Amino acid sequence: MNILVISAMLPYPVDNGGANRLYNLYTRIAKKHTLTWVCPVWKGQEGNVWGVEAFSDRVVQLPRSDERPLPERGWGGLLKKVVAHLHWERLFVYCFGYVDAPGLYWLPATPERMETVERVLSEKPYDLVGTEFEGNAELVQAVKDIPCVLATHNVASSIFKRIRSTHPGDWEDRLFAGLELQKIIRYEQQNYAAYQGAVAVSEEDRRVLQERCPGLPVEIIPNGVDIEYYRPSKTPVDAHSMVYIGNYSYPPNADAMLYFCREIFPLIRARVADARMILLGANPPAELAGMPGVELPGFVEDIRPIVQSAGMLVVPLRLGGGTRLKILDGMALGKAIVATGVGAEGLDVRPGEDLLIADQPDAFAAAVLRLMEDAELRERLGRNGRKVVERDYDWNVLADRAADWYERVAKAGRSAKTSEAGLAAR
Repeated sequence: MNILVISAMLPYPVDNGGANRLYNLYTRIAKKHTLTWVCPVWKGQEGNVWGVEAFSDRVVQLPRSDERPLPERGWGGLLKKVVAHLHWERLFVYCFGYVDAPGLYWLPATPERMETVERVLSEKPYDLVGTEFEGNAELVQAVKDIPCVLATHNVASSIFKRIRSTHPGDWEDRLFAGLELQKIIRYEQQNYAAYQGAVAVSEEDRRVLQERCPGLPVEIIPNGVDIEYYRPSKTPVDAHSMVYIGNYSYPPNADAMLYFCREIFPLIRARVADARMILLGANPPAELAGMPGVELPGFVEDIRPIVQSAGMLVVPLRLGGGTRLKILDGMALGKAIVATGVGAEGLDVRPGEDLLIADQPDAFAAAVLRLMEDAELRERLGRNGRKVVERDYDWNVLADRAADWYERVAKAGRSAKTSEAGLAAR
């Protein structure tokens, strides 16, 4: 098949969770199908295009500007004048823009972007159009008579609800919270209904997607891990060290580590004075620099040596959606893991057998201290976690499932088109 992928980002380099999923799925799908990759190439990323061209037919750059035309006539134009006269930016954005909250990203369907997609579609016959991420779902308005699949990494409305319940914000955030949630839900309902199929990363995400768009076929393709690249080792372990993996420009990761270092880590250090917390990944919160016991090595090309030598992986997430690649990486490396319920959400794991789950600061600290003291428990959790990823989360198996789903959606679309042509000919 010829597949046109419309994405919010380049899947290379693999320096964040979204790129990790895209790269591992599509490099494998490309062995069976021909890909054209369409996405913005943001300033400073131009040198990364070659990494996508290595497995795709070509990369087409979407215009960077997010500006959309505002209504000038009719009721929309009148409303614009009235709201603009009030000089209340939040109200104006609510009426004519996109909900702005941590962890929500939008790729608006500007005329220039729509024209780019239409041009690419006119240059070659495609069997399927796939959009990656939720905030660019509206770009398929430019697609005619080609089956489309929406691949969600999260559910935007679910993330927003969790953000506002954890961080209510200021008076303006609280005032707009209900209105903005309904606006996101309307976005999902209106735009997702244009697709012939969707991908979710968890059963909960599938449930919400089908609640938004009843009748939308949704296939679960969870996040995965390269089980050959990430393997347990016999590296000596510092039982008193913990590690977290993430890009801290993504607000849920920053929130997780600020929460951990402020509320949980002091409880651990009170019992184990030499306890260390290692934050792997780019852009760690500046206020954590210099905090006793906190180490910030930043982004590293190969996380394996640091993770393998740590006593455990901690995942104290409170925000976000989907499923956590960091947990799968840690399990593949045979590491014991302590996570919150949100951190382990969507994964087919057994609390107490495959990892430990704790949601309150004192319970989380107690779980970490327990692992520091019990090498046998660390090893048992690590062995069980490795079995989980081998059984359910191998990227090779998941990519085959994704390719099979795309083929089924494309075939159903061709059958429906043939049926319509037959009816028209009668």
